[in-house]
Amino acid sequence: MPTFLFVPGAWLGGWCWRDVAPHLQAAGHAAIFATLTGLGERAHLLSRQIGLQTHVADIVGLLHYRDLNGVTLVGHSYGGTVITAVAEQVPERIRGLVYLDASVPLDGESNNDVIGPEMAAQLRSSAMSGGEGWRVPPARYVGERLSDAIRPWVEARLAPHPLLCFDEPVRLRSGAAAALPRAFIRSSLQSDLYKRLIDRARAAGWYCRDLKGGHYPMLTEPQAVAVALSELPAWPRPS
Repeated sequence: MPTFLFVPGAWLGGWCWRDVAPHLQAAGHAAIFATLTGLGERAHLLSRQIGLQTHVADIVGLLHYRDLNGVTLVGHSYGGTVITAVAEQVPERIRGLVYLDASVPLDGESNNDVIGPEMAAQLRSSAMSGGEGWRVPPARYVGERLSDAIRPWVEARLAPHPLLCFDEPVRLRSGAAAALPRAFIRSSLQSDLYKRLIDRARAAGWYCRDLKGGHYPMLTEPQAVAVALSELPAWPRPS
């Protein structure tokens, strides 16, 4: 059974996978839920200097210090940008990459390049109006599709996200990330952005599937997320 290492998207922490964990464990999977610097329980470390490379170092360091190998990285939303850059640095530790409604940057692209100028402008505007120009307050839409039972729990844990993370580009010059097995799981079924990304993934021969639940399926459909991950192809361990 593979070990999954989960990398959350903007404003979230490792806590967001809480309800996915028991379903994965029941299926016999090991799972590790990372929290990136400045978010979640590490929100006290938030600063304007935190960028994509900080978050890449978080995951590379976790893999090294916990001596993890043969790991399947799962990135949600912005987390897809992080896992892409991580795979370029330490492909020997990674079995495959799973993009859960996530950004998939090409060489030289930032997360903002992937999501497009309109969404990127919204993030910058939010940082200017509510985050002193460098941090992005949690977006209101995070809680829109959540049940009344879980919404207060989630909203109490959302944290501002450093703007620099979205602007820093990914460098993919070795081809290491592209050589790994990859999968795209789309849960924003009405989104033009994620249609474009999953279409590109299908054309490249990735394993792809759709999943209900909107952009935050780990909060709205945690069991379905666990099932989708359990049904991934049996990728070989890195040699």
